[in-house]
Amino acid sequence: MIKPVETNNVIDLNKLLIMKKVLFLFIFSTLSFFAMSQTSEKKVEMKDVRKDLKEIKKEKKERNADLKAGKIADAAKDTKEIKKDKKDVAKDAKDLKKEGVKHPIKRAEKQIRRAK
Repeated sequence: MIKPVETNNVIDLNKLLIMKKVLFLFIFSTLSFFAMSQTSEKKVEMKDVRKDLKEIKKEKKERNADLKAGKIADAAKDTKEIKKDKKDVAKDAKDLKKEGVKHPIKRAEKQIRRAK
């Protein structure tokens, strides 16, 4: 004689195993997604630092050209822009250090030189 209660228990156990597998799959996929998104943030911020360093260099050249030409007011504006960019670079570098990047400004400068 077959007891239907036992078959229901087997079915319930199979459902539980499937649910367990689905739950683990969901948990690990979300963890990997968040790990991937953090890595891309570092890349974006490093790109921002590189861009800001290039801007600083360009604005310094413009400021020096303005000073040679005798345009002191334009040079003062360029100096203010340089200071803003330096503050932005410092903020981005601080954020990158929190994320575990060692010496972000030096790394960005090296990456700029390699790209040339």
